[in-house]
Amino acid sequence: MSDSLKSIVAAGGQRLVVPDSLKRQLHSFRDRVWTTKLIEAVVLGSVGVLLAFLTVYLCDRFFDTPRAARAGLFIAALALWLVVPWAIHRWVWSNRRLDQLARLLRVREPQVGDQLLSAIELADNDSEQSRSPALCAAAIQQVAEAAKSRNFLKATPPTRLRSLSLLLAASAIATILLATLFPTAAGNAWARFSSPWRDTPRYTFTALEPIAPQRVVPHGEATEFQIQLAADTRWHPEQAKLQIGNLPAVSATNVDDRYTFEIPPQTAPVSLKLHIGDYAQVIRVEPKLRPELVAAAAQVHLPDYLQRSEPYQQDVRSGNLTAVQGSRVTIESTASRALAAATINDQSVVVQQANFASGEVKLESDPQQMQMWWEDFDHLAGREPFDLSIKPTQDELPSVVAQDLPRQAVVLDSEQINFQALAADDFGIRAVGIEWRGLDERLVSQPAVGERLLSAGGPTSTSLQVPATFSAVALGITPQPIEVRLWVEDYYPDRPRSYTPPHVLFVLTAEEHAIWITSQLSKWHRAALDVRDTEMQLHAANKRLRDMSPEELADDDMRAELHRQASLEGSNARRLSALSQSGEGLLRQAARNPEVGVGHLDRWAEMLQTLNDIGENRMPSVSDLLEKASTQKTLARAGGKKPSAPQAGQVRTAPSGAGKAAAPD
Repeated sequence: MSDSLKSIVAAGGQRLVVPDSLKRQLHSFRDRVWTTKLIEAVVLGSVGVLLAFLTVYLCDRFFDTPRAARAGLFIAALALWLVVPWAIHRWVWSNRRLDQLARLLRVREPQVGDQLLSAIELADNDSEQSRSPALCAAAIQQVAEAAKSRNFLKATPPTRLRSLSLLLAASAIATILLATLFPTAAGNAWARFSSPWRDTPRYTFTALEPIAPQRVVPHGEATEFQIQLAADTRWHPEQAKLQIGNLPAVSATNVDDRYTFEIPPQTAPVSLKLHIGDYAQVIRVEPKLRPELVAAAAQVHLPDYLQRSEPYQQDVRSGNLTAVQGSRVTIESTASRALAAATINDQSVVVQQANFASGEVKLESDPQQMQMWWEDFDHLAGREPFDLSIKPTQDELPSVVAQDLPRQAVVLDSEQINFQALAADDFGIRAVGIEWRGLDERLVSQPAVGERLLSAGGPTSTSLQVPATFSAVALGITPQPIEVRLWVEDYYPDRPRSYTPPHVLFVLTAEEHAIWITSQLSKWHRAALDVRDTEMQLHAANKRLRDMSPEELADDDMRAELHRQASLEGSNARRLSALSQSGEGLLRQAARNPEVGVGHLDRWAEMLQTLNDIGENRMPSVSDLLEKASTQKTLARAGGKKPSAPQAGQVRTAPSGAGKAAAPD
């Protein structure tokens, strides 16, 4: 048996095997298939990953690639890597034995593959070998010899490894260039591609300062929308575009890396679409009313000397606050909704919901200004800051007046004068009193000097009405002329009292008072006689006018005479009225003095009543008739009824008693 055949026969001559040369050819074919197909699978998976990454990078340059699209690309890239286990199963596991390799070889080389498969099956078939071992060995030897002249590597399955390698090289080069030239953009695209479930912001070469996705603008007001490029931006586009709702897009020019848009007044929510270079964003605009101050009040702590422990509140929405010098003031403000921040004179203050307050301010001599600014959580501020002017004022002097206390009068030492002391102060009255002093040292050896408290006030008593009585006897004042003044004190430290103008009272004894009354009544009597004499003269003139004819009365000079006569009648009536009033006062004075006899009082009272009747009823009617007669020119010239000149009986003289009365003894 030849050496070739010996190699086919198994050890011990019992079994035939495939020759080693044929095994080596098939194993070489197997290694080529395994290597090619596994590399092809890995390259295909790598190409899928790189192409998916490059797709995300490219899309991100134009718009924000949706999360769903990134997730789809990520899943597709992972799915391509499933070709690796498939290739292991298809090309490795399914082509590990010699018969499997022969079948694979038969696809490209059917004749060779069939021969190899027959030889391999013959080597594995014990029944065929038992019948004719030599024949089987010869057949296997023949196939092995024929295979030596064939190149099994040419029969490997077709592959796209070359094209895939070129695509992988191009993708890898593009990726490396992007990572080298634009590492931040490449890293961002890889993060967005590899983790699509995360909300990774898109990197843009046009970098902006952060813009909120929702913007609140003042309701019904035009607003300015400014876009600021970030300091690390790689691209500085010359133009930016903004589309407001369905309106045409408007452009803005780059000025110092800033773009400024004017948003027209909005009353309903609208979307803004912003495009700057490769940056794009949709911003939701919602109009809202500005927060306004609905309350502003000052808590005023008055100076300690005013002895008021509780502060008082004053509304300051007018923008002005006036408080006494030395006060401590706190301003409390309330807005129409919750606030995020507030400042007073550019200093931040604590905000509680919609309320904020200033620190305590002490009012010195100079006015102060306070400017308040506030902003809500939507970054809306008031239309304009609130300016408050704080003006310190001086604690005003208190005032006091005496009601029903005569400025000058003659009084009995036993007489009581009832009057009211009216005091007022802007913050509080401490006390109200009366003081007196004698005016003439020649009349008494020791002029009267003294004072008395009428009423105590209090820190909250800004006005007092104090009933008071003046009695010289009760106050220990001897008869003499005195000066009486009311005084008032407030709580201002070391401030002098405020006084009323002096009231001069001549305090007399009953005897002195009776003498004075007699003197005054005598003067009154002489004045009454003078009024009577004047009325007698007017009466004579009235009688003369009565006797004139209508033609005489119609003369212009005569009418002037009538007018003058009416004026004299009125003047004398007023004198009589004043005389009556002074007479009433004298009678009241006399009635208080027990030294004046009752008979005298009755006689003066009767005379006074007669004068009152003439002054109030008779004399004014005569004056009216004369005045009327002086204006009846037309009727007189028409020859009609005679003008009604005053009748003689309408004018009366002063009472006979007035002429006969003498001064009382």
